[in-house]
Amino acid sequence: MASLKTFGLIVNPIAGMGGKVALKGTDGAATLSAARARGARPESGIKAERALNMLLPFRENVQVLTASGDMGQSLCEKLGIPFRVVYCAEGEETSPSDTMAAARAIADQGVELLLFAGGDGTARNICEAVGERVSVLGIPAGVKIQSAVFALNPEAAGTVAATLARGIPMSSSRREVVDLDEDAYRTGHVSATLYGAMLVPDQPEQLQSMKQSGFSTEADQMAAIAGYLQEHLEPGVTYAIGSGSSAKCISQRLGIPYELLGVDVIGDGKLIARDVTEEQLWQYAKDGTMRIIVSPIGGQGFLFGRGNHQFSARVLRAVGKERIMVISPESKILSIQNHTLHIDCGDPEVNKSLQGFYSVLCGYGYFLSLPCR
Repeated sequence: MASLKTFGLIVNPIAGMGGKVALKGTDGAATLSAARARGARPESGIKAERALNMLLPFRENVQVLTASGDMGQSLCEKLGIPFRVVYCAEGEETSPSDTMAAARAIADQGVELLLFAGGDGTARNICEAVGERVSVLGIPAGVKIQSAVFALNPEAAGTVAATLARGIPMSSSRREVVDLDEDAYRTGHVSATLYGAMLVPDQPEQLQSMKQSGFSTEADQMAAIAGYLQEHLEPGVTYAIGSGSSAKCISQRLGIPYELLGVDVIGDGKLIARDVTEEQLWQYAKDGTMRIIVSPIGGQGFLFGRGNHQFSARVLRAVGKERIMVISPESKILSIQNHTLHIDCGDPEVNKSLQGFYSVLCGYGYFLSLPCR
């Protein structure tokens, strides 16, 4: 009989709720209230379930230490995975202090791996609570996911856990935890702080890299990209412009207002809607005629699922792979691990439908073909 493998699980129930409603995060009670007022729904539990599904074949040899209710207990009960509650949240609304207390309780018991579902804020809380006492792995479920302690997607996190459940040993190494100032982020200013490091399993093919910042925008190259885009925008077609300075080069070229860290909609050289929510974007996308212009995140390679949750599964399904244009300066491509793009929109089927090769516009009529998985 195989030895019992013990894992930790912490789900941040509110992580990611601000993404689809264009709030760029969910830190703070006021932001959470605003997200709910805009119709935001919890999604972190769904993503945690996708990860834990990978452990189901090993449930006879697995035990999960977790927190009460939606912080992990409910999911374990749903999946029939043996568990033990080692921390009970004090109120109905969980807080960073609950996350930290749960992490300490799990680390005190000792586990093969502590899985947590959340974003950079959750990672920061766990880093503060346990430091490098235990190996951890983030299930990407927040809006801001720039730290290097996250798996590529929930299934990748589950794959790492399943490997450990099979009794295959693996080493761990220190990886960075960063977080953004959300208030500054909402005003278009990126202010990231390195908060520390945690031990993460050495499975590079399953992990994302830390988002790179501070690269030159290569003004001449971006100007060439913008010029090419301007000449090839189709009359009567609606375009959704992704977040970040690279994607916004076309808005700058056209001289129209834009939201640097949001999603804008343009058409016929004019701004149609600025900083749209997922629901607003869906109204433009649902007839299947909208196109998307997006740039990957430097260092990580994500096109969707990191900071641009307005591009939801239903939006991307309606648009389709052929109507997505990827643009990037070459320096950003060189920063991406294995020069491979990634998509984690929350729906595995949609993710799969968008995989393949993309011709990335890197200059005036100059394209590089990059794989996406």
